[in-house]
Amino acid sequence: MLNFLGKTRKQQRGFSLLEIIITIAIIGMILLLYQIFLSNLFLSRDAKNQEIALRIANNKIEELRAVGYDSIPSSGVFSDTQLNLLSQSSAAMTITDFNADTKQVLVTIQWFEPTSPTPKTISLTTLVTKVGGL
Repeated sequence: MLNFLGKTRKQQRGFSLLEIIITIAIIGMILLLYQIFLSNLFLSRDAKNQEIALRIANNKIEELRAVGYDSIPSSGVFSDTQLNLLSQSSAAMTITDFNADTKQVLVTIQWFEPTSPTPKTISLTTLVTKVGGL
């Protein structure tokens, strides 16, 4: 079969425009899927770390509620075995008087994600009363 240049189809060298477009589209799809995979990987890691921090803060609040109003310690840092699961993490509690019969407890967990220069923070607040409980 001859084309307009007088060469047979078997003698042509190189790729047709359609083959190049299809190849670029396939490579683009592969790169897009790779980007989606990486994004989901980072998001799932961040969600896991937030869940760990929330669990630490919640455990500390429940512990402070259990000891009662008169036994609540003063403000300061505290440790938890799960803090080791978070990169460069710290935990602190701030105890303030809400009113004459109520103390406000603020528990803050801070950690760094490897991909972010700013720290991530989760804080939980509760009130503990002399009688009854909140």
